[in-house]
Amino acid sequence: MITYLQGFLDCDACPSIIDLKPWFHTSSLRTHSLYNSLLFSSRINITWSLSFRPPRKDLRPAIPLRSILPKELFASMKNVRKNFCTRYLAQLITPCGSRLLSWKDLRFLKRVSNKGSVPAWFNYLFNLIVIPNSPSLFVLSQFRIPISHTVASISFIDISRNYWFNPQWAISFNRITNSFLVGRVITTYPAPRNEALISHWIASSVDDLLSEFTACQGCASAIPRSSTSKTLLKRCLSEGCFSYVPLSSLICYPTKPRTYIHVDTRSVSLSASLNYAKSLLLFHLFAPVRPPSMNNQVSRISDIQLPSSVSTLYIDGSFLPPSSHPISSMAYAWTAIDPDGFILESHYNNISSIFPSALRSEIFALLHGLDSLPQNSKITVATDCAQLLSLWSLYVDAPFIPRMLKESNHLLWSSIRTIMSQKNLDVSLIKVPAHADDPLNNHVDALAKAAHNDSYLSSRPSSELLAPCILQFNSLPVDMNIRKFIRDIFDAKSLSTLAVLPRFNSYSSTSDIDWACTKFCLNNNKLFISHRNGHSEFCGFCIKLLLDMLPTLTTLQRRKPHLYNPNWLCPQCNSFPETLDHLWTCPYILPEFSPLNTFKTLLLALRTNYLDQFLSVTSLIPLPDSFAAEFTALNCWDCDPPSISCLRLARGLIPISLTEFLGNYFSSLTI
Repeated sequence: MITYLQGFLDCDACPSIIDLKPWFHTSSLRTHSLYNSLLFSSRINITWSLSFRPPRKDLRPAIPLRSILPKELFASMKNVRKNFCTRYLAQLITPCGSRLLSWKDLRFLKRVSNKGSVPAWFNYLFNLIVIPNSPSLFVLSQFRIPISHTVASISFIDISRNYWFNPQWAISFNRITNSFLVGRVITTYPAPRNEALISHWIASSVDDLLSEFTACQGCASAIPRSSTSKTLLKRCLSEGCFSYVPLSSLICYPTKPRTYIHVDTRSVSLSASLNYAKSLLLFHLFAPVRPPSMNNQVSRISDIQLPSSVSTLYIDGSFLPPSSHPISSMAYAWTAIDPDGFILESHYNNISSIFPSALRSEIFALLHGLDSLPQNSKITVATDCAQLLSLWSLYVDAPFIPRMLKESNHLLWSSIRTIMSQKNLDVSLIKVPAHADDPLNNHVDALAKAAHNDSYLSSRPSSELLAPCILQFNSLPVDMNIRKFIRDIFDAKSLSTLAVLPRFNSYSSTSDIDWACTKFCLNNNKLFISHRNGHSEFCGFCIKLLLDMLPTLTTLQRRKPHLYNPNWLCPQCNSFPETLDHLWTCPYILPEFSPLNTFKTLLLALRTNYLDQFLSVTSLIPLPDSFAAEFTALNCWDCDPPSISCLRLARGLIPISLTEFLGNYFSSLTI
């Protein structure tokens, strides 16, 4: 987002404060979800801050299309720039930076529209930058793009189903013969083999811009069919030539998920051209790796440096929810093991109780353990959390996906990705049965639980994260869906606005109301929010009762003073103003028409029901023998005559005296 604004501002460093309102008229920003979230939050006086200002990347080597296209042709590609953000020549060049992508490849990569014919601006660009009569669309030297600015979306072979039939199209490079091999991966084999069984497919044409292939029926590189599983070969009806290829030289061939083989002709048409697939593979194998800066290599999370002999890391997290603890508590632990099975070091600590969950403690244990490893470590991490393994394969073992930013704990996952990249770690996760009496898993589990009661430990601050960009609210890192976070803040501000209305503090202070519990009860009352037949009228009645909007004489005098004399009193007793609270206690209303008797019956039944429920649930501390007597003696149950707390309870406002008494014995979640 900041880099995006820097591109418009044409500045090297973004200012500390940006007024977002003038940029609302920029169409490319107006449709940006993060921009709209930040703009909306600024309207409700929420201030966001970045932990740092990221440096702007110089995009001039990427060659902006504005600088090489005529003005009218650049204007004609307005929809391409708006819908696909294609603004630089680097986005139209192969990852190696020396060839122009074909229009078919650009459509597959969703950098241009999938409809219509080739536009005039692309034809002009083709004639301008491509070497004349070049069959592979090599570009002139002045238009070559440095590989640091090209776009490469590389997908790796799925190795989660080793030994099983798991077909996926791939391309490999043989460094000995300097030849490419396109084929379909049949299955993969884990270490120490680290190989894939792949069928051989031959290009139907010498033109690299095409993507049609035919199954090879036998060549010099083929292995005997007897050397592999017959069960797997039975599922390969069209293929006849197979070979073993190292996984390190394989990447997925860019094509659609469902690519069908024509059985009668033993041919297939893949989505991307062979030219683009070759460039992608060469970029993956031979592109120089830029070493991280020394500033980024300094660990900012763990102050522990494990030796290089560590081979296995047992991790575990512990979470005490509010239902079993006065406040939620999170802790983590890990144990480092050498190849001989000896414990090198163990560590445990508490975590700040923000966004508390059991999964967060597990992720932080993984994060702290990885940050304690030395550079270039190859490690096996053992955990009993199955969800951690599934999220690892989704957020770490795969290319970055924007969906991760909408999930909880995305800052922790971003920090893990950063540590993996900076330290060049080779990490594999394995599942340990949770209750199988594994001694090392039991050991790390006991450490994590012991951290809750260790008074000498200090909680790890959540600001110590290595995510590339951290949004903060009141110095609190927002590690959840930003839109949901803004919605929660907006709900809290709306509740605060409701709480200070004069109608709630006419007779006593609003501090006597537990607003959090009141909001929870209103949101979870299905009858209150239901609009089915017959319930909509009841819903309206409840709202009017809560807001003191029922048509009592006092309300009518306030609304229409020209019709109702402000000096008029209750028409029954002519002694007090006819307010909502007076209706419960007016002595001149006949008992059979008074709501007080019905209210007393319902209130006592409610008190009995709640008392039975609290006596049946688990409490934080043992309940005293006097609990029932103290509960029934609370002034919110005094209904003859009704107390102020009792009258507010009738309107749906939970008195804080009730929740404070229950808070001595039960968690807020139970209450």
